[in-house]
Amino acid sequence: MTIDEETLRHPEIVNPYGLSKDSFIDKAFVVDLSLSELLASVPFHSAEDSKKFAEEVLINYACSSDTVEYRQAILNDLISDANLRIVIRGLIKGLNELEYKLESYRNKPNLSNGLDLLRGYKNLIDNTPDLKKADSKGLQSVSSYWQSLRRSDSFSGLHDLLERIDNAEGVDFRVYLDKDGSPQRMSALELADRKPGTKPRIPLVSRLIGKAEQGQSLKHWGGDLNPVGRVISEYMDKQFTPVIGSYVAQIVEVTNFLEPLDFYVGFAEYFIKLREMSFDVCRPTLLPLDARRMRVRNARNPLLLETQRDTSRNVWFRRIRSRGSKVVPNDIEYTNDKNMFIITGPNNGGKTTYVKTVGLIQLLSQKGLFAPAESAELSFVDGIYTHFVTPEDITKGEGRYKNELRRIREIFERATPYSLVILDEPCGGTSHEEGERQSLALLDGFHRLSTATFFTTHMHRLAKEVDSGRFQAAKNLYVECTYESKRINYTYKVKEGSFGRSFGEEIAKELGLMPEDIEETVSKKARVEGYGEMLRE
Repeated sequence: MTIDEETLRHPEIVNPYGLSKDSFIDKAFVVDLSLSELLASVPFHSAEDSKKFAEEVLINYACSSDTVEYRQAILNDLISDANLRIVIRGLIKGLNELEYKLESYRNKPNLSNGLDLLRGYKNLIDNTPDLKKADSKGLQSVSSYWQSLRRSDSFSGLHDLLERIDNAEGVDFRVYLDKDGSPQRMSALELADRKPGTKPRIPLVSRLIGKAEQGQSLKHWGGDLNPVGRVISEYMDKQFTPVIGSYVAQIVEVTNFLEPLDFYVGFAEYFIKLREMSFDVCRPTLLPLDARRMRVRNARNPLLLETQRDTSRNVWFRRIRSRGSKVVPNDIEYTNDKNMFIITGPNNGGKTTYVKTVGLIQLLSQKGLFAPAESAELSFVDGIYTHFVTPEDITKGEGRYKNELRRIREIFERATPYSLVILDEPCGGTSHEEGERQSLALLDGFHRLSTATFFTTHMHRLAKEVDSGRFQAAKNLYVECTYESKRINYTYKVKEGSFGRSFGEEIAKELGLMPEDIEETVSKKARVEGYGEMLRE
């Protein structure tokens, strides 16, 4: 059996039960929930590659209750034990260095790069990670895998090969000559063992070219190989690279372990940092799809943390340095018979942040990660469907309102009673009256569909319809604020009930855009900047 055929596959620690990649079909939540921004705050060692891998896991990997428990157990090990994190970080660093050596060998497959690659692989496998304290199946499988690599026949052969090379005096060659004495071809005989006390052999090439010294230099005075040296070097490359290449498949398999390990330790350190910033972080309990409920206590949106990218090291990571204790926590709760929420309140009061928090906690929990909350118990959903107004809605060429309705039509076609739907101020691209009528039609549809729905709006008639009992499963929520001393004071606290004002006029006053403010600004331009003759009465 060849070494390639003996390749030991690394354990699948992210998708341990071999689930197909058929997760959420609708991907709009990736942008609407600012998933890329969140992942940019996770301190992955291999930043870009690991971030892409994490996106793939969160967006496309299917997940089951067994998979959730498997992933959570690994995270729990790493979060609770600093030594385990150090060990895995060291392993990731070694894999990263080995991947660099592998790339160098692929770009220039010669003996020098090949030996550097093999020695790097040998050193990495010789340093078996100490994961004895790990309770999770995932980290135990990592330890078992490394031990299997060390015990493998191919690794024993690698040890012997490198030991012979390191202890060899050189390489004996055989040159085949034609009858007229000209060299026909050359082959490497064997590695010449270094024997203590023996004198160097006088190479045949020295005798033929009449040199008196014991050995012929293969380099110019400047250090570069001379013609003879280049010939021998190229020949040795051809002789040894097939041997080196026979180990490449196993080395590639080992380096492919980098992103899965980085996925876990990156998120573990991220959740630890959230706790250091006074965020609650919990291990969620996942319920079956048909439970159709969510109960989360003191949830915070991690996107409210300020992050600063630090490039002072060779690896990219984000350093959280924010006001975690000032981020207001809120509860989230729905059941199968109370699962529609109309959320009102002023601009910048926290409506959008709240519904984004709902979506992020569902996503992180359902994918086997921890949640930024004191506690969380929630059922799986078959899809997260979102629509947040974006510049794209305006630039598609059909108008914002038509694009909004087109998107909501897609959601209606795909959502089921087991889905989560989040709509942030829809139907705002038309008149207020038409927007209200269309919004009520949408709410009628989602209410009939019985899907969990979060609907933010400034259309207060919708809240009145909820109060009137039009939607049996609906409840009004509002973001609390007060107006004192001509200023809006935001509490960012979400409470039950409706809010009858959006404070649009007060915000205009605060920014100096009331009619009298505008008149004063225009008059000033006339007086000071000389536009008086051009201005209209």
